[in-house]
Amino acid sequence: MQDFLNWRTDPLLVDIEPARPNQWFTANELIEGDRRDSFITPENQLLLYPIMIRKNDFITGERILQSFPYILLDTRIISKCRKQSLALAEKTHYYFQGSNYNHSIRDWQKKFISYLEEQQRLPFPLFRLYDDWLDYIKEKKFARFQSARGENFQLPLYLSEDLAYLSGVVMGDGHLAEYFVNIIDSSKEHILNLKEKLEEQFNSKTEFFKQPNAKAWNVNILGKWIVRFFNFILSQPIKERKYPALREPFIFRENEYFRSRFWSGLMDADGTYKRVIGFSSASKQLRSDFSNYLDENNIKHRFYEYSVFGGTTFSITIAGHSRKPFAQQIGSNHPDKQQELQLLLQKKVYRFSPRITTLRKKNSWNEQVQDFSKDAILDGFFNLSLITTLQILDLGSDIKSLRKKHKEKQKELASYLEITPSLLSKYELNKTALPIYILKKILSKYNVSFNHFFSQLSNLIFRSTSSSCQFPLKPEERLLTLIRGLQIMPENYFRVIGLREVSIEHYKKEISDYFKINEPITDVFHNACLVELIRSFCLIRN
Repeated sequence: MQDFLNWRTDPLLVDIEPARPNQWFTANELIEGDRRDSFITPENQLLLYPIMIRKNDFITGERILQSFPYILLDTRIISKCRKQSLALAEKTHYYFQGSNYNHSIRDWQKKFISYLEEQQRLPFPLFRLYDDWLDYIKEKKFARFQSARGENFQLPLYLSEDLAYLSGVVMGDGHLAEYFVNIIDSSKEHILNLKEKLEEQFNSKTEFFKQPNAKAWNVNILGKWIVRFFNFILSQPIKERKYPALREPFIFRENEYFRSRFWSGLMDADGTYKRVIGFSSASKQLRSDFSNYLDENNIKHRFYEYSVFGGTTFSITIAGHSRKPFAQQIGSNHPDKQQELQLLLQKKVYRFSPRITTLRKKNSWNEQVQDFSKDAILDGFFNLSLITTLQILDLGSDIKSLRKKHKEKQKELASYLEITPSLLSKYELNKTALPIYILKKILSKYNVSFNHFFSQLSNLIFRSTSSSCQFPLKPEERLLTLIRGLQIMPENYFRVIGLREVSIEHYKKEISDYFKINEPITDVFHNACLVELIRSFCLIRN
């Protein structure tokens, strides 16, 4: 008997089990899990099927065909599908088994013929079963669809400058409702420009209106699959508070120009160019991602944060001498902010760099640690779940013991983690450092808290891609004293300023012994791992 594809086992449906919105896998999670090829072809074309269709769609409601997008077909493909209607009906019969829509092969054939001859379209899951469905869209830049009611829209099949820019704007000033994407801004001209770009990208109905009782303008673009598209690209939740989930979309990192356009869109939403070039967000992770991007492009900047309405805002200001490189790299398309940026670039930049001896006497400088952040401490421990990019050394025996305690095989745990058993074996044998996000998944699976897991340990060795260091699990006075003698500089460098009562050479040896790093030879040293730990757990003077 021929093995037919079923929606539960379809490799193009990326969710492991049916899940509700905001629990779906997004592009960032798939890229982190080395599953990029599940939604992008080798030719860098987006596979829209896993973006638009989710396993949950097959068990939600009884009229599920009407809930799918319908792809519009040309006469050539309609003719081919019509000739294969019986074979396609058989495939569809087996594909939908176990869903809320089970029909006989004959009934499915009648539906195929009706869709093709009367409507010139097919529900996307039905067209996905046509053998040459990918060839149909291979040469296209956009795929054209309709809703069951006949509302037209399109989705881009390739990443582009405009899509990257709109993604940045949506992340900053946008909200994902269930059936529309809303963007709001104080500039009517800017909103009208965005309306035009949205229509070019998605060819869907838009709404433009003034915000009642406020000097602000709105544009909505309608369509639940456009909402799903942005949810997938940005990891921005649907109908929920967005800031805890925000971070840079990894999908744009592969093209530096698209990446700069994304940050340009976000700056046009959440940036300022009045007295300084600044960026603010309620997402600490998003600020960290922006900082990494600026570091990679040698754009100097500083951090600061402040509390407002009971929450914390995380901000960046661009150093005066980096304004021009920032404008060249990112710039602005916002009509008001574009003018403000040009005026700012004309202002004179004053520079002042005090001597280290002066700073030691003052015992105060910019980018100096002030205290531990209370928000980063959980039950007396540093909250390691705030860090997602670092790895930890020598935890193999601990996670192996935890796995065996729950009587689980390597293959089972590896499948849950979406990694290979051989990679899990390397983690357990301490041949490969364990990423914190993998550890987080393991502890979550076995319902073990970070604090309980680390309760018998005092220090850990952390590693980034370029450096490592030892760091305590709990706040301690000795740690605070030592790191107060450092100045955090751009590009993950430290300047050694030291402590007033200790010689520089003695201080260098102390930090070398405490953090298990090479003793600094000069007054400047690099350690990306230590910078991330300090920025994550400490309050820093600006």
